[in-house]
Amino acid sequence: MKRVKIKVNNKQTSPDGSKDVVSYEGKGDYKFKNGKHYLIYNENNKGLEEVKTILRLDESKNNILLKRAQPNEMRQIFDENNKCEFKYNLGTHKMIFITDTKSVEIDLNDKKGKIKIKYDLLQGEQVFTSNNLKVEYRFIDKE
Repeated sequence: MKRVKIKVNNKQTSPDGSKDVVSYEGKGDYKFKNGKHYLIYNENNKGLEEVKTILRLDESKNNILLKRAQPNEMRQIFDENNKCEFKYNLGTHKMIFITDTKSVEIDLNDKKGKIKIKYDLLQGEQVFTSNNLKVEYRFIDKE
């Protein structure tokens, strides 16, 4: 595994027009296994205190898996060709969402990477939020 510096920025827009930005910046690990890239980090954000988060990037299929461990357990897939249902564990209750991915851009090289995802989060057939998620990482030699 290699150490990386990670920046996550998700701009969310609700149907009523209200906006929110969820961002995270920290260090984590990168590995390449079975033709897929993995970013592994402990996310510290509002509602997410030290939650182990894994991003699996599959360039051949142009899709991304976002997985979080308990207590905020979830497994969300971003795939332009399929709407993907997932359960999001919010401590005392679980919510069911559908990810309707509009676009996925994966740009990786041997020094850094950038991922951009545009998607709608649906509850039933209703848009819960429209999202622009950007994840950037770069390899670090020393901490």
